[in-house]
Amino acid sequence: MKTLFPSLRALVAGAGLLAAVPAPAQTFPNSNFETWTTRGGVEVPANWLTTDDLLGGLFPTGTVTKTTAAHGGSFAVQLQTQTVLGTAPFPGIVILGTRLNRSTTGLGGLPFTARPRSLQFYYQLSGARAVPDSAAMFVLLTRRVGGAPTVVAGGQYVFTAPAPAYTLVTVPLQYTSGLAPDSVALVFFSGNARVPTAGTQLRIDDVAFTGTAAATRDAALNAALLVGPNPSPDGRYLLQGLAPALLGAPLLVLDAAGRVVRPAAATAPTPARALDLSALPPGLYTVLLFTPDGLITRRLAR
Repeated sequence: MKTLFPSLRALVAGAGLLAAVPAPAQTFPNSNFETWTTRGGVEVPANWLTTDDLLGGLFPTGTVTKTTAAHGGSFAVQLQTQTVLGTAPFPGIVILGTRLNRSTTGLGGLPFTARPRSLQFYYQLSGARAVPDSAAMFVLLTRRVGGAPTVVAGGQYVFTAPAPAYTLVTVPLQYTSGLAPDSVALVFFSGNARVPTAGTQLRIDDVAFTGTAAATRDAALNAALLVGPNPSPDGRYLLQGLAPALLGAPLLVLDAAGRVVRPAAATAPTPARALDLSALPPGLYTVLLFTPDGLITRRLAR
């Protein structure tokens, strides 16, 4: 899968699971996009950051707007890829939280302490090239341990079909720890293609967590992943030890502050997979590999 233009490379797409029946829900503030406020002269959903925030508020992009075409209640959020000031198209992006981390590629996040089984939401997707544009989302539950954010669970979804009517999606959360989280990070975006298409439109409404996850972890699966050299003097690693289909799963990389610093697309099944972090500064990083059998995490030294 292709990635966004450089200033937004922190976003990543992947795969999830459709469902037809909602389960008992656990919400967070403004999970239904009913509350809106004005920031920088633009109306935005409360407790969410937008494309404009990622760009430092340099100019309004018009990529995130309020719509009355809602699934429930009065409003939903509409993400639409737009060509701004004659430049390349900008995708619509909403990030749960009230501030970015100490980087324009950092995530927001809100306090959250439950261990839900899945995340569900309703969406509409339209546009001539909506599927190639790769509208997507991802969610991370984390907890600070020893001052550093540790991933507790994660999930991701790529929108593979247009939806003229609101459609329910359920994204299973893959747990890598028995800990209770202390925060949630959640991102939706209308396009992850290198050059997304102006006009692709994604509406999101009624986001909620469902169920309760058991405190289990597949230690054998996690131990099977071999990464070397670690530490790596030049930031280049080779991932091995898993079945080829698992090794080709979507992954992303976090830095020591919990920021997403390197997305990586799913690859074709392969017995070995290269990971190049040579452009990143020396430090500690966490790799998350979203396999069909569970989430695998590994700390890397650069």
